[in-house]
Amino acid sequence: MKRYILATALLASPVFAEVPPWVGIWTADPDWCQYAELIGGHDPAPIRITQTEVSGLENNCSITGVRSNAQKQYWELTLSCSGEGEQYQDTALLMLDGDDTLWRWFGRGDPFKFIRCEG
Repeated sequence: MKRYILATALLASPVFAEVPPWVGIWTADPDWCQYAELIGGHDPAPIRITQTEVSGLENNCSITGVRSNAQKQYWELTLSCSGEGEQYQDTALLMLDGDDTLWRWFGRGDPFKFIRCEG
C-alpha cells in the first residue's frame, strides 16, 4: 500500500504534469534569437525558461515554487538565483498574451515584453 501511495504522489508531481506554457526561449528583441544556443555566454542573448530554471546573461535561477490563479492567467515563480558572484532569492511574475508574448514584472512598474523564439 505504501508503494502505491508513493507512486501516486510521484505521478501527481509537477515533473510529470504537462509543460507550462511559459516554458521556452524568450527575447526582448527578435534579432537576439540567433544567439539562443549561446545563452549565458553572449551579450545580447534571449533568456531560457524551463520547468526547473531560468537562465540568462550572467545569472541562473532554480525555480523553487510556482503559483498561479485557477484560470492560469498568471504565474508567480519563486527563484533561488546566482549571478555575478552573488546568491539571492527572487520572484518572477509572468503573464502570457497568446502563445508567443510573455510579460514579466521586475518589481514595481511596467512589465517587460518578451516574445518567443521559434524552434
